Amino acid sequence: MIATVTLNASIDKAYQLACPLVDGTVMRVATCIDNAGGKGMNAARAVATCGENVLATGFVGGNNGNLLCELLDAGGIAHDFVHVAAETRCCVNVLDPNGVSTEFLEPGRPVTEQDMDAMTAKIAEVAQRADVVTFNGSAPAGVEKDVYVDLIARVREAGKPCILDTSGELLMRGIEALPTMVKPNTDEIGQILGRSVSSLDEVIAAARELHEHGIAQVVVSLGGDGAVMACDEGVFRGLAPKIDVVNPVGAGDTMVGAFACAMSRGLGCADQLAYAMSCASANCMSASTGHFDMAVARELLAGTTVERVA
Repeated sequence: MIATVTLNASIDKAYQLACPLVDGTVMRVATCIDNAGGKGMNAARAVATCGENVLATGFVGGNNGNLLCELLDAGGIAHDFVHVAAETRCCVNVLDPNGVSTEFLEPGRPVTEQDMDAMTAKIAEVAQRADVVTFNGSAPAGVEKDVYVDLIARVREAGKPCILDTSGELLMRGIEALPTMVKPNTDEIGQILGRSVSSLDEVIAAARELHEHGIAQVVVSLGGDGAVMACDEGVFRGLAPKIDVVNPVGAGDTMVGAFACAMSRGLGCADQLAYAMSCASANCMSASTGHFDMAVARELLAGTTVERVA
């Protein structure tokens, strides 16, 4: 079983417009898709699509929290949340016919110290049952920036691998706990190491350096230029086939969920990267945030290349 942890869950609304977005006018939405949102929910759906058992956990609250649980039930995603008084947030992704995506992200409402204590206990219990645990995304108000340090420690105490996919100070502090895998972009790994990272050679060097600090797998996402991964087996670059992008939102989360599945199956690092990238690419071809067709992913996997670069 794969467990995904979303401290800052949301109701994600995808608005498809019939014409390009125009500032300062009334825009009518052609279609609206509601999803149980937050990076961990997207990762959980990816795990289910990959054919593995999944358990989604994190904070939910209020009417939106109830709706989020109903949406997960409808999608067949098992869940075990810490329920809080604060209302779960909403986030809106506006998609125009030209493929331009504009997102409006609400902040997470505050949770209490008692809520956080309940979450720590929840993670310790879930980690005993999980094969891999993923920590996904931002944190709501009232949570310390080192929140992931303690939660990762609970998973490590259980002897299970974990993936940390967050940003900013949460990532800077979280890596102190040495999660099994992190997935920064070039800006984020540059912030971690205190220098500019842009060229492929700089990305390779940065990934290797962070790996040598004690993180088993460092995956640096390069958008349409693929990804670089540093691990004990070496440094690899993955490239997926070119595709027509419909909705890129959630692709990184899908990659995390697919990585967790590949880890649980005992695949080698290079095979993990190829598998995760093919699922992420398939996600970009779906209009619904954080969803993809596994048959499409298999086709893309056949054209995905991973080569050792260091």
